[in-house]
Amino acid sequence: MAEISETFYPWQLKAWETIRGKDAVLAAPTGSGKTWVAYLWSGLMDLQGRIWPPGTRRVIFTAPIKALSNERYLELRRMGLDVGIETGDFKKNENAPVICCTQEIYTLKYAGSPGLRIVIDEFHYIFDDPDRARTYIEGIVATSPDSPILVMSATFGGARSVADYLRGITGRPFALYEGRERVTRLVFTPRKPAVLEKLHDALVFCFSQKGSADLAYKIARRRPRRGKAHRKRIYELAGILDVGDISMPLLRGVGVYHGGMLPKEKLLVESAFRERILDVVCGTNALALGVNLPAEYVVFAQLVRFHDREPISKNEFLQMAGRAGRKGLFETGYVTWLKSSPQESRGSDTGKIFRRLVSAQPESASVTLRPDYGKLLKGQRLIPDEAKYIASFSLPPRDVPTVEAELRAGLKFIDRAIREMVDLDWRERFREVLADIWYGEMEISENLEMAGLFLETGKADALTAAQVINLFEKSYLKSLLKVKRFSNHLPPQYEVTGMHYLDRTVDEIDGTIYGFEEKIQEIEESSS
Repeated sequence: MAEISETFYPWQLKAWETIRGKDAVLAAPTGSGKTWVAYLWSGLMDLQGRIWPPGTRRVIFTAPIKALSNERYLELRRMGLDVGIETGDFKKNENAPVICCTQEIYTLKYAGSPGLRIVIDEFHYIFDDPDRARTYIEGIVATSPDSPILVMSATFGGARSVADYLRGITGRPFALYEGRERVTRLVFTPRKPAVLEKLHDALVFCFSQKGSADLAYKIARRRPRRGKAHRKRIYELAGILDVGDISMPLLRGVGVYHGGMLPKEKLLVESAFRERILDVVCGTNALALGVNLPAEYVVFAQLVRFHDREPISKNEFLQMAGRAGRKGLFETGYVTWLKSSPQESRGSDTGKIFRRLVSAQPESASVTLRPDYGKLLKGQRLIPDEAKYIASFSLPPRDVPTVEAELRAGLKFIDRAIREMVDLDWRERFREVLADIWYGEMEISENLEMAGLFLETGKADALTAAQVINLFEKSYLKSLLKVKRFSNHLPPQYEVTGMHYLDRTVDEIDGTIYGFEEKIQEIEESSS
């Protein structure tokens, strides 16, 4: 037993005893070590911490974003496991006994396959993302009865209600373990705000891309340039990743991180922060998505969003705050707010809001499903049935007549758009194509535009499709990758041509999309 207790924390053993061999919900704070419980549950690790292949049961790890799938894949590779990765726009070793993938890939490809063990991480992600919630839920519901599911998160917003919800929609007896133990201490300091001049080892949160960049410059101007060795290493990392623009803040130890950056730019910041070439990163809530950025401090430079003038939720607050502290580096994590923040919404008292959020109760979890207009247009599902499905699979359950009215309004919008877009002779064909190609990751208007590309021949050029999607996405790289995911979803009678040109363009824009493993290996080798 001594050998066991030295390998695992007591709470991890208790959690494993509660959930082993079962469908389960595991709730525990960020940085508490949930992943090791998942490795025990999935059979990849024993009680002595030794790594084992999964045996006859294939293990699937899902994540909401590609960066987290990449991290899990690399971690499992380093542990010596035979592991593959599949994210919709990239796959490698997909026949491996252990697979890391996005939830969309799981639902599309693996759900329903027998003999699996499925670990769904960062489940809270769907609470604020109706576009993807349906894919998550449909994958969970479609999972083979003999394949157990482990759902994990740090901020469930009521783990018991989530477990009850999953029991209700699946008929599975989900066990629940809700832990509050952290590996490191987390200390909130509402009466000791941070100041720009003294920030270090910190993740600083804003809620806009521009705000994050502006704050990084303000912090950097109060600092001297880093030493020659640090500056040299920044340029070395940038060279490996093919990042051409080295901004002034980077040379003074301050990074920027948000969803509008290229993956290679994010990887530069992540790598430099882990090496402590940077010791401050200013970013949006993209910093809170579980990417490995060990920090001593989490500092809120903004707590009220500009677009709705409302403070962030308690669950969002906790998810961000939980990034502070890291075992072996920072045994205590500190969470505070930035005094006289230039990024805070005008008229907002950041300190007062911070104190209120510290003492507030977490909000209840919510799941909102978007309609599948493809099934409705095909006649595969009637409006009352779709309304009942959405209403009953939402958390909390919704009113069926209200959902039905929303569906009818959506279909009227589609009908009106078809009349405006297509001549009378082509309308029925357009409707048929639209129903066939409907893709839940795209809005109604995007689906309409894409249907127009396939109307006559059932084929569409990949780069042309990306230009159409870019009208909505505002990022050419994201548009290219969305086309690739969309093409995987298409039925056999439709084809996206010129995919090799799309792949070449993606690689030219950012070599870390398909070559992330090689780039990370090169970074690691260059630091040794």
